[in-house]
Amino acid sequence: MNEQELRQALGALEVYKAQLEGIVEQQQLVQVSLEEYGRAKATLTEFKNAKEGDEVLVPIGGSSFVRAKVSDSQKVLIGVGSGITVEKDIDEAMKLIDSRMQEMLDAMKKLNESRQVIEMKSSQLSQMLQAEYQAMGQQTQM
Repeated sequence: MNEQELRQALGALEVYKAQLEGIVEQQQLVQVSLEEYGRAKATLTEFKNAKEGDEVLVPIGGSSFVRAKVSDSQKVLIGVGSGITVEKDIDEAMKLIDSRMQEMLDAMKKLNESRQVIEMKSSQLSQMLQAEYQAMGQQTQM
């Protein structure tokens, strides 16, 4: 391997490292979304069992809650994107959340697969470079 090929291989190794960092960041975002959907689903499950006039604690984030009285436990407002919310039956809302959670799980699976492929390529390239440097070191000692 000549010097130019070594530089290219080192550059490729840096690209792999950057790709892995990007994937890890994406995985963290997906995990946060999954947790948020999980909390929403748990809240809806509790809310569904409430009766009109019941006082409930509604999570507002940061381990904080507000007290609220239930006026209709069968309808909820759910975001559909771009700041738009629509009223849905609670069961429909839960199905939508389940669907979104499945999308997040699918995305996480793809990210894991990509991460494994890049980690494997990076490891192989790193081993090849290490062997090449060792061979170069032995040649200079002769």
